[in-house]
Order: sequence, then C-alpha cells, then structure tokens
Amino acid sequence: MKISSRTKKIIKILINNVDYIVTEQIAEKLDVSSRTILRELKKVEKWLQKNNILLEKKKGTGIRLDCSPAEKRRIKEILEFENVDQHYSPAERKMIILAELLKDQRPNKLYAFTRVCNVSEATISNDLDEIENWLKEYQLRLIRKPGLGVYINGRERDIRKASINLLYQNFDLEEILLLLQDKYSEKEQSLRKTLSKNRLLNLIGLDTINLLDNYIKELEEKMNYRLADDSYAALMVHLAIALKRIKDGDQIIIDQKLLEKIKTNDEFLIARNLVTSIADAFNVEIPEAEVAYVTMHLMGSKGRGGIYNDEISMTEDYHLVHITRKMIETAEIELGIYLEDDEELLIGLVRHLEPTINRIKLNLDIRNPLLEEIKKKYAKLFQVSKKCAEILAEKEKIKVPESEAAYIAMHLGSAVERKRKPQQKYRAAVACTSGIGASRLLASRLSKEFENIEITSLISTLDFDNQEIENMNLDLIISTVAIPESKVPVIVVNPLLNEKQQQAINDFLLSHQAKKQNNNKQITLKEKLEMINNYNQGILEVLNNFQLQNNYDYQNIEKLIKDAAQMLTPLEEKRKGIEADLSLREEKGSTVLKHNQIMLLHCQSSAVKELYFAVIRPESTFKIQTEADKKTEIKIVILMAAPLKGSIQGREVLSEISHLLIENQDFIEAVKSGSKEDIYYGLAEHFDYFLQQKSMVNYHKEEN
Repeated sequence: MKISSRTKKIIKILINNVDYIVTEQIAEKLDVSSRTILRELKKVEKWLQKNNILLEKKKGTGIRLDCSPAEKRRIKEILEFENVDQHYSPAERKMIILAELLKDQRPNKLYAFTRVCNVSEATISNDLDEIENWLKEYQLRLIRKPGLGVYINGRERDIRKASINLLYQNFDLEEILLLLQDKYSEKEQSLRKTLSKNRLLNLIGLDTINLLDNYIKELEEKMNYRLADDSYAALMVHLAIALKRIKDGDQIIIDQKLLEKIKTNDEFLIARNLVTSIADAFNVEIPEAEVAYVTMHLMGSKGRGGIYNDEISMTEDYHLVHITRKMIETAEIELGIYLEDDEELLIGLVRHLEPTINRIKLNLDIRNPLLEEIKKKYAKLFQVSKKCAEILAEKEKIKVPESEAAYIAMHLGSAVERKRKPQQKYRAAVACTSGIGASRLLASRLSKEFENIEITSLISTLDFDNQEIENMNLDLIISTVAIPESKVPVIVVNPLLNEKQQQAINDFLLSHQAKKQNNNKQITLKEKLEMINNYNQGILEVLNNFQLQNNYDYQNIEKLIKDAAQMLTPLEEKRKGIEADLSLREEKGSTVLKHNQIMLLHCQSSAVKELYFAVIRPESTFKIQTEADKKTEIKIVILMAAPLKGSIQGREVLSEISHLLIENQDFIEAVKSGSKEDIYYGLAEHFDYFLQQKSMVNYHKEEN
C-alpha cells in the first residue's frame, strides 16, 4: 500500500507525541494549511486501522495514538518500509507555480495548481503571497482576478530576467551545462524525472538546445575565442528563452539611444550573424533588439584563451591596469603581504575586470555560486575584497555586487597562497580496502589535480598500522573509506574525486603546514635487496598466474564473483574464501574505470598465497550500479587478488597494472582486443622498466 509522504510525516509526528496534538500544530510543523491536514487525516486513520492502531480523537483537545510505547515502536518500523507518493515542499510548490506563470502570461486557475501540488487552495494562496514579493524584485506584478485566475504583468525583459534567475536559483552551473550540452545524458534524464524541475525546463525549450549549441560553437570559431563555462551557459539560456518567447509572440524592446551605442561595438556584427543564422534555422523573425541583447552578453562574457590571453597591453589596458594596481595596493596594506610583484594576479584581475565592468554597466547579473561559502570560510579576505571593489566602483561610477567581491577574493586568495607556500609539498598516502585497484585510480586523479601533493605510498586499510604510517612521515591520508584509528588526518573521497571532495582537500592544505621532511633518510643495502626481491617475486607471480577468458557469459555480479573465484583456485574451501572477500570488497562499491568501461574486481584474501591477474571479456556488455541512480556499461572485467598478509611491494605490483589501465593506451587496447601474448608482452615490458626504476633507489652503508 502506497502512502503519501505527508501521511507518513503526520504518523511520525503522532508517534513522537505523547499527549494530544491539534491539527493546527501539525499544519504548522509541515508548513501547510489546517484543511490540508484534515483531508490527510482520513488516509492516516485508514493506514493505522490496517496496522491495528486506533487514532483517538477528542473534540476540543486534539488527536493522539491509542497504543503502548511497544506498539509505537512496531508501527515506526513498519512505516520505514512503506512506499511513498511524492509531495512537494513549499519551495518546490513555489517553483512549479512560478514556472507556469512565467512560461506565458495567460491566466492560470488556482484549482490547476491545487491538483498538481496536491494541497488546498488556501495553501496555494499563501504560496502566491510569497511569489508576489519575489516578483516585485523584478518589477513584475501578480494579478489575481476571481473567476479568471492569476497571471503576471510586466515588461518582457523583466519576465526574461526573472525566468533566468529562477533557473539559476534551482540548478547549479554543472546541472545547467549538462542540460545544455547533452540533452540525453543520464544525469539530465534523472533531473527531468523530478517534476518540479521538469516544469522549470519548460521555460527553455530543450528541443532547440542542440541546434543552438552548434551555432555558438561556430561563433567561438569566428571570434577565435572560447567562452568560459558560465558565459556559455548564460548565453545559451538567454538564446533558448528568447527563441521560445519569440515563437510564442513575445518580443523585447530596447532604448533607441542604447541600441545605437551598442551597434558601434565589434561584437554587434558577430551577434547579428549569429542571430541571422538562428532565425533562418528556426524560420522566425528576430528583431534588432534581440541582436543588441546578444551583443551585451558577448561584451560581458569571460573566455578561456583567444581574446583573453596571458598578456596585457600597458597602452590599451592602461586604465584597467591602473585600477587593478590600486586594488592590489589596498589588498597589500590590509593583508600585510607584498603582492605587487605577482604578475599572475595583475594579469588575472585585469582580464577578469574588463567583462565584469561591461556586465555591470549593461545591467547583466553577476552570479557567483561560491559567494556564501567565501563569506563564511574566508571572512577576512572577503572584507578586504569588498574594499578593493569600492575602488572599482569609484573609478567606474558603478555599484559592485557582493558576488563580484567574492570573485576578487578568489584572485587574491590564490595570490596569498602562492606567497605563503611557494614550494610547499604535502606527503600523502592513498588508501583503499585492498590497496590494489581504487587506490591507483585515485592516485592518478590526485596527481593531475594537485601539484603540491606528493603521493608517497599506496596502502591498504585492512592491515593498517599506525607505527608504519608514522615512519612514512605523512601530512595526510586520502582514502576511499574511513580510518577511525588513524593518527594522521584522513580525507575520505571516492576514486573519481568529485568537485566537493577536491575542495575538502584544498581546504585542508590551506589550513595546515606541511611537515618538515628528512631528506637524508635512506635504506640499507640489505633492505634494498629484500625490497627488490619482493618486487621480483610479485612480478613473477603475476606473469605466471596471468589468465585470459574470452566470451564470458555474464549473468549477474554474484555469478561473476563465483566464476572469478573458480579461476583462481579449484579447491572448494579456498574458493569460498575468495568469493567472500570479493563480495565484501564489492559491497563497499564497485571500482570502475568509466572512460575505458573497465571494472576492477579485486581483493586481498587469506585464501590466496600469490598474486593473481586475469582479464575477463564478456560475450556482450553489461551494466552495473556505480553511484546512486547511475549505471555504467562494462566491456572488460579485470580480476586481481593478493595475499592478505602479502608484502607492500606485491600490492604495488598489482597497483601498477591499475596504473597501466588508466594511462597506457597500448595496454588498454591489448586488454580490450589483443591476444594473450599481446597482454603478456605489455605487462612484461612495463614491469621491466618498473623494476629498473626500483633498482635505482639509493642506500647507505651499515655500521658494524
């Protein structure tokens, strides 16, 4: 039996309440009207009766559950497993209503909103009160006419501005870029399943996106200039909304003097060519005012190369250079750090300020998704940046928003970091449950993203030893799982290292000094020989135990694990042990090299005494769950196993295979379609070089 999320919330309130509670109190907790709660109580009572619980009602006093604490615990457990129908939060309701009102200016009946949002007219009326205040920020009026409905009245440019800001308030830049660049991506499909957000997308007209993208790429080629992601998104959203509204008969107007002024800019000709191409493709007439607004976007856009190169002209950019130097001078005094010689800061700010000034003067919004985070985490730097922004405001006779001050803070923060920690290197170990597959994938990503992190070791969390870790003299451990017992700071991430996790690492580096390292520490000759012997042994085991299975009949993960264990040993007892260890590792999340569609099936196990490596080629591709609501297509399965108490060098040998599967294209091709000899040769060639590198480690003579 499906129940609504609101029914479930009401039952939870009743479970947690000992005394009587009135419907008004429940309505206040759920931010809906009392009438909505009264309507929902019938469903509540029906569900409770089904589970042998009486809803006691006392006139003038309220309602409560007539049952013992034990019975409350029982129904609480039952409730957790109930399937739930979607109900919208107040914010989602307002988003749905606004999207419908902004889409066109025809009257909408209140009952239509009550049906979609599944709430009473009183609740919708309260939502409209808040929406009315929101619309006032854009000089728009909400008209309510009994018998006719509700609609928005205002200028076309204000309606478009409100539509664009509504999109940006509910989608972050990454989501917008996904929606704009790849209409059929998995992430977009999941976004569009959310009805509240799906209605927002009706403002854009997604059917036009692919064609618009092609025209913007042509524009970039003509300008020899790639738009930055946020500028690309802003232009695309503007064009998509404009085109949809033009098709619906809504046209924008512009002041004639402003139009003539805009027409003197080089960007106007580029914009006119772009708009003409779009008009021909969609068979619509687009007025000159629209060309002017596209010109304004181009004038206020940021780039990645091309026009915005790494040099500035002291003659052409003199005015901006002068303002920037004044801003840097102010920052030096406030921060107590010498910044005048930082050419990267000067060039970066000059290049940034040019389009920024245009955007402010043209009344285009400046959005900074990191504004609140910067204000909170870097309060002092933000205040300094606001003082720098005041210089810009005074010189250009403009009002600089906080979002721009936050961008200035980002430039200053980078410069301060360069000054404070010019050559600082942090020693880090990468950890996963096996120390084999995911650790190498993660190490590769970290090396690309962080120049100031030196990955010194790949370790396993299964045999974690604080004494060994202490001897490594690490600054931090970056791990795919938590390590509660670690005395060294641990940052938990996934092997693909998303943006939020990168920020967590950056925050750690900003707030911690790197440890001083002992550069004279060397191993003895005996230790070196033992280490090389372990590498030799590990490489021999991998080469001797290497297997290739073609045309594997994949059915499910459980069967794959069972068959993989069978490949490693014929003995039933050991096979069961390997199965258990592979399953345990998979429960923590599959390791997948998405770009190459390779799954790493790996573990450490007491059931194996040597290193094993195998390539499994399924007869046809299959999909596995990698993240919540995401599936990845798999073409190749790599099987790797190491002894539970094996050497660090042995695990490092297997990690080198993961490294090959990430970065060596020849080896990847051999694994995908080459013969067994091709794969064997690729392994042998790489391990030969690997062993030579390890043999070059210095040692010191032991004293008698």
